[in-house]
This record gives sequence, structure tokens and C-alpha cells, in this order.
Amino acid sequence: MSDIQPDTKENLTDTRVIDTESFSIAQQLETRERLVRLEEENRHLKELVTELGDKQKRLRQSLDDVRSEQTTQLNERAWKLSQRTDTLTRRLDRLFGFWMISTMLLMLFIGVIMFKATA
Repeated sequence: MSDIQPDTKENLTDTRVIDTESFSIAQQLETRERLVRLEEENRHLKELVTELGDKQKRLRQSLDDVRSEQTTQLNERAWKLSQRTDTLTRRLDRLFGFWMISTMLLMLFIGVIMFKATA
């Protein structure tokens, strides 16, 4: 029995060494697999970031285009409105001038009638 025990102890030690080595190899394999998965995920995320950056640039360009188009339309409307305002101002000036002349002629006519009536 004493012969069996030392052999068993020796076998247990060898098994533990093998288990430790195989555990270490398995751990290394698992770590490498995780690393590969992480690298793939990282590559995928980089592609997504690139796509999102491109999409952001396109959206910004589109926004700039819409903004410049709206600014152009607004400027055109402002120009038309200023033209219309100028036209109305000129018409108002003419109307006011006509009213002033008409009022002065009416006052002159009334003055002449009053002068003739008194004379």
C-alpha cells in the first residue's frame, strides 16, 4: 500500500501540472478569441463612426443648401417689398402734393369769391 500511495501522489502532481498548463492554454485561447472579437467589434464601430461622420457632413451640406436657398428667397422678397414700398411712397407723395395744390386752389377760389362778394 505504501507503494501505491507515492505513485498516486506523483500522478496527482502530474495531473495538476497538466491541468494548470491546459488551463493556461485554454485561458490564452479564450483571451485571444475575445481579443479577435473585440478587434472585429472595434473595426465595425470605426466603420459606423466613419459612416455617421459622412452622414453628418451630408446633412450639414444639405442644411447649408436649404439655409442659403431660404436666405436667397428672403432677400428676393425683401427686395420686392422695398420696391413696393418705394412705389407706394412715390404715390403717397404725389397724392399729398395733389391734395396740397387742391387745398390751396380751393382756398384761393374761396378767397376770390369772398373778395368779390365784399367788393
